Amino acid sequence: MGDSETLGRRVEIGQRIREARRRRGLSQSEVSQMAGITQASLSNYETGKRELPLTTMMNLAASLDVPVGDLMAIPEVIILRDSRLADAVRALTESPELLESVINSEEPVAAS
Repeated sequence: MGDSETLGRRVEIGQRIREARRRRGLSQSEVSQMAGITQASLSNYETGKRELPLTTMMNLAASLDVPVGDLMAIPEVIILRDSRLADAVRALTESPELLESVINSEEPVAAS
């Protein structure tokens, strides 16, 4: 990706962050506090002036109650943190035979 493409992508993501913040009626100060960053940093991310680290994007998405994929315009992105679901996905990916049995299963598996 060239410099202009990178800048364009940063600006697009920043606009999505600003739109999500405004839809929720939140100020930059409120969102930055919830995300653990400074208001100046949030302003720079919203305008595309600074590169947005993934961890910060995840914190912003959580603060705005939107999926990270929505901020990136990639709706099928799923990010799993340490959770029971993450453990289950990890177990499935590490055991191909288990994954095959789940994919080919016709009956839903009850959650415990």
